[in-house]
Amino acid sequence: MNLKKMLSKQVKSIVFVSLGVMLSTQALAENALQTYVNQLKTFTANFEQIQPDEARFQLNEANGYFKLERPGKLEWVYKEPDSQRIVVDGVNLWVQDDDLEQVTVRPIDDIKADIPLSWLLYDERIESRFDIIKSGNGNGMQWFNLTPKQATYFQSIEIGLQNGQMKEVWMYQSADNITKVRFKDIQENQPIAAAEFMLSVPPNYDLVGQAQ
Repeated sequence: MNLKKMLSKQVKSIVFVSLGVMLSTQALAENALQTYVNQLKTFTANFEQIQPDEARFQLNEANGYFKLERPGKLEWVYKEPDSQRIVVDGVNLWVQDDDLEQVTVRPIDDIKADIPLSWLLYDERIESRFDIIKSGNGNGMQWFNLTPKQATYFQSIEIGLQNGQMKEVWMYQSADNITKVRFKDIQENQPIAAAEFMLSVPPNYDLVGQAQ
């Protein structure tokens, strides 16, 4: 098992470093972002992902598709350059890595705080686990910074909304380790088949962990 490669691929996802502001500004930001989340039942989109280096050149490009059903279900699929499927079925988190011919599973309660999209996935108010900062407008989008109130593997997340839709999510693991995801072909509040949030271990794949 290539544990280093498995772990590095599992933490592909999305973040930004938040700056401190007054509590009143945080409240305004929370209201706008929470309003968007409250009306969202399902979200599907294709995505493009990049990880710029310190000079902000593009590298480590990836693409795939994303499906979400609130509360608690998610499918995140990388199509290129490496095939990987991540599923949250409401109880467990599954990661199918075709390169490693391996499926890993963990109870969601063990890692819920480390899921970068947990603020969108669950019904609890965003402010219960994040400090929310309205960070202005840029590239035609309204931006919000989320900083976890308790330590996680990521430092912060930045969300860009445009015309009432989530268009971009950035994730910072550190000041010089950022992942940027841009969504396209977005559909909201459309039915999604239940099978999209199920994962069966393919024949000849190793299973690591135990489902709850």
